[in-house]
Amino acid sequence: MIDSNSTNKSNKSIERVYNYVKNYIRENAMSPSVRDICIGSGLKSTSSVHTYLKKLDSLGLIEYRPGMRRAIIIKDMSVNSVNDNSSDSEPVQSNIESANVVKLSCLGKITAGIPIYAHEDFSNSFYVDKSIIGNEECFLLKVSGNSMINAHICDGDYLIIRKQSFCDEGDIIAALIGDEATVKRYGRLNGTPYLFPENDMYSPIPFNTEECRILGKVVGLHRYSIN
Repeated sequence: MIDSNSTNKSNKSIERVYNYVKNYIRENAMSPSVRDICIGSGLKSTSSVHTYLKKLDSLGLIEYRPGMRRAIIIKDMSVNSVNDNSSDSEPVQSNIESANVVKLSCLGKITAGIPIYAHEDFSNSFYVDKSIIGNEECFLLKVSGNSMINAHICDGDYLIIRKQSFCDEGDIIAALIGDEATVKRYGRLNGTPYLFPENDMYSPIPFNTEECRILGKVVGLHRYSIN
């Protein structure tokens, strides 16, 4: 015989985990760690969090990769309840509804180091909460290099880029210099536009010729793991 009270309690815990993950990604543009979820959802056991994340993955609400840090992706799927056995217990009235997300494709690799030749690669795509990007046109670029580590942009990160041809001083942008693509912070030096790295090992790059073009502004990132 199934303990309906226990089942309902479990469903409510799953709901809290889902809502916490969704809100965390909305506010931080990256997924939380298991320890973050433990604290934020009021759970004492990390093993319980892993169990609930696997359940949410099986329901199609998230994509979860056990063993990889901060590797939770919100997926675009509707469900009315986290309860998969409504005949044995009352349905849970939850806020787990259609995730307000959009699918973004990775358009290629961009360097956080010496600019490299731009190329396209559509092998990866992710679901991103619309609160991060609004109704703007966005795309993903995968980072190669470490010139932006002091801005917390690391090798292997996927940057969320809002497509635009302009920027403000201090913005982190994806840019083209001829056929070479790079991500840097835009600024001026003695009145001349430059792309500035966030790593003292690299030098600023002049950005004042006809070959220089802004692809978009960095508005977030996705990271699979933290070393």
